[in-house]
Amino acid sequence: MLRVLVTRPEPGASRTARRLEEAGFQPVLLPLTGTKALPAAAGLIPDDAVAVAVTSANAMRHAPEEIIATLAALPCHAVGRRTAEAARKAGFLSVSEGPGDAEALADVLAAGFSGKTIVYLCGRVRFPAFEQRLGTAGVRVHAVETYDTLTVGYPDEVILER
Repeated sequence: MLRVLVTRPEPGASRTARRLEEAGFQPVLLPLTGTKALPAAAGLIPDDAVAVAVTSANAMRHAPEEIIATLAALPCHAVGRRTAEAARKAGFLSVSEGPGDAEALADVLAAGFSGKTIVYLCGRVRFPAFEQRLGTAGVRVHAVETYDTLTVGYPDEVILER
């Protein structure tokens, strides 16, 4: 059986492993990164925020309950299906599912939110294109970093065992 190395973090690693097994491969899980929650205070949310954007399900999973409670009544614009599911599960009342990538979501949001403030739930490590596109369109983006991505290291013995 052909072995496939899966380097993505959980919970995605297990989903990928199941799909690989169903396709006849033997997955070898060795995540190279992990995520950890960051402290984020609801008091830092701007009063003029009219919507929430999220491009990572991890941002939802790690968002403190206080932040969710503060934002749950605002419309939430998720990048895709899994992120939208995570937003609904977290408690957002109105969630729209975006086109599947952050830059396309920024393009969708740009027209409707020019001159307005949106809260962007995100990770500390992220690509700048989403915020740049919205900023260029006149959207004020207030980033709330809910998690960090950390490198995972393994001793040689662990790697050889797998």
